[in-house]
Amino acid sequence: MEQTERQAVGRFAPTPSGELHAGNILCALLSYLSVKQKGGKYIVRIEDLDAVRCPRSAGERMLSVLRAFGLSGDDEPLWQSERTGAYDEKIAVLQQNARLYPCYCSRAELHAAEAPRTKDGGVIYAGTCKRLSVAARAAAEKMRKPCLRIEVPDTEICFTDGLQGDVRQNLAHACGDFILRRSDGVYAYQLAVVADDGDSGVTEVVRGDDLLYSTPRQIWLGNLLGYRAPAYYHIPLVCDAAGRKLSKSEGDGITRWLNRETPQRILGTLGFAAGILSQDRAATLEELTALFSWEKVPRKHIRLPREYCE
Repeated sequence: MEQTERQAVGRFAPTPSGELHAGNILCALLSYLSVKQKGGKYIVRIEDLDAVRCPRSAGERMLSVLRAFGLSGDDEPLWQSERTGAYDEKIAVLQQNARLYPCYCSRAELHAAEAPRTKDGGVIYAGTCKRLSVAARAAAEKMRKPCLRIEVPDTEICFTDGLQGDVRQNLAHACGDFILRRSDGVYAYQLAVVADDGDSGVTEVVRGDDLLYSTPRQIWLGNLLGYRAPAYYHIPLVCDAAGRKLSKSEGDGITRWLNRETPQRILGTLGFAAGILSQDRAATLEELTALFSWEKVPRKHIRLPREYCE
């Protein structure tokens, strides 16, 4: 079946490690507008793989905020914490199509090593545990539970992002063998997001450009699992009026703004900041959908036109 024959499916997939801020709401809004303009389906997925950092109550609070804006999804939300069985199945498939191996290196050891760093702050793994003998592996097993890594090929992955343009990345040089499952048994983001998007039939992914660097490995992983890659739109950072990047950890939550203004007024401000509206005013989702175009969205930082959360 050709891509154009498939139903358009978009998604917003926040991690409930803090309160949603205006940048998160804008990402959800652009995902909604893009897919709804195509007559498609909009999904919300809560990425709560880490139960310690992401309690269920935090996810529920996020959904409450999204409901206030009309952005809570066409169906019931998906929860990654409920999909462990699906991830188990993907591991079984990958074991048939790639080389997976246990890794006993701790995070501290990796960061202390003289290893090259990835652009997003990680470590390009040197493949140490891939070369362990049977005896060495047995000895390491007694000391520490391993994570599970996948060997990447010395291959260049290329794709065209809807906002950032052409992207080329050699997996072996840029990211190295990456983790599929942590040593505590929690599945890693890279596997979960690919499996979730693939199983949900997602055809387009709208998210922040801080995740652009991880996209090539996700495309490659999706190919191994038999999924067709979605279209990607990595939106620029969203900043306050002073040019500071919004952050959950810096107390930039949307609640204070919602306490002052209506959801429609906030949507209008976000629509104006994203180039969809010609002036900063209240707007409905229906109006923004009719006016939406990716050509209008800035390619560089998106700055809110007035003070955010004063």
